[in-house]
Amino acid sequence: MTDRTDPYERKVQLTGGTTYTVSLPKGWANDRSLDTGDTLHLHPRGGRLLLAPPETEGGDRTVSLSAARHDPTGIGRLVAAAYVAGADVVRVDGSPDRADRAAVRDAVGGLVGIEIAEETAETMVARTMLDVADLPPTRTLERMADRTLSLHAEAVAAALAGDGEAGRKIRGQDDDVDRLFGLLSREFQRSLVEVPAHGDGGLTPFDHYAIARQLERVADHAEKIAEAAEAIAEPPSDPVAADLDRLATDARAAVERAFSEAIGECDPRALGAMVADAEELLEETRRLDRELYRRELADGYVLATVLDSITRTVEYGINVAEVGLRAALRNAPDRSTAEPT
Repeated sequence: MTDRTDPYERKVQLTGGTTYTVSLPKGWANDRSLDTGDTLHLHPRGGRLLLAPPETEGGDRTVSLSAARHDPTGIGRLVAAAYVAGADVVRVDGSPDRADRAAVRDAVGGLVGIEIAEETAETMVARTMLDVADLPPTRTLERMADRTLSLHAEAVAAALAGDGEAGRKIRGQDDDVDRLFGLLSREFQRSLVEVPAHGDGGLTPFDHYAIARQLERVADHAEKIAEAAEAIAEPPSDPVAADLDRLATDARAAVERAFSEAIGECDPRALGAMVADAEELLEETRRLDRELYRRELADGYVLATVLDSITRTVEYGINVAEVGLRAALRNAPDRSTAEPT
């Protein structure tokens, strides 16, 4: 008898001349509480078939929290964590006070597709209103990428102009990116315990999450560049500003190029070429970093932090490309011919 972690081998048989059947090992079925007459669903996943029981109706996942056991900050953090973990309903019991209720509302306001459905003196109930079929992950990723790259461009412009007021306005605007990242994180977490409701090309829920994580990091660095704009006493000289602006533009182009290919054709050769070009761009950022050090500019330290964020942006673009490469090679029918050259 094979170990439980090993696959069972079964032959497809023809029954009655019209139906194909596959037998299940009795012990395996008993371990999973399956019995005669139970229904199972077959889900195609690439070249594989996934066997799973049908989802039960009314099976909303509910997480209950006690206001008496947590401070408002902790309650808000737990509400967000329950959402990302895949909860459909989050209850806060124990007569939450005004501060607790404000924390729950703030947490819910920072998430996509969830709202306060019930509120009494004893409890608050937040319920998700998501229809995953209406929110394909590629569309969510596209919204993330568009917002992230726009924030990055605005932040760089503010920093190079020494416009602290513009930098202050940009700071915190990555909340939209964070909300979308939370949504994709939630779908990834749910995919670990249930069959995804839809397919999306060759990318898995983990691929969506991995790409979203890189975009979220780019948005974080856009915020960091915006903070630098407030610390720059006066705009850098034209040559320095031109170099930084060019590198920032190329960094965003690298992210956009990797992203478009990863969620599109996912061509290994195109992705490999993107990585090679990005590596050359990283060499240019290192060259400018050395020049900034030698020039001993008045705002040299702040400009170096801007350049560091630009460098990180290029690196995150490479990470996005690598997600696409893994997906392309994983799904290639003949991997020996799919590797980039």
